[in-house]
Amino acid sequence: MADKQKQELIAFRDRLDPAAITRRIGEFQDVLIVLAKDTTGQLDLAQFPSVPPEVHKGTRVKRAAS
Repeated sequence: MADKQKQELIAFRDRLDPAAITRRIGEFQDVLIVLAKDTTGQLDLAQFPSVPPEVHKGTRVKRAAS
């Protein structure tokens, strides 16, 4: 790598602000969460039937001795 490229990379590295990068990542994550909310809600609803099955039909229950 040429010295000029090395110097440019070093200068770029020195300008980086880790706190600002972290804030931007958080902002992007917030946007992604909002965008995924509707889709996730639809997937959750699709997993459960709209009418719950009759759970007591055909189920035998032992009565406790009195």
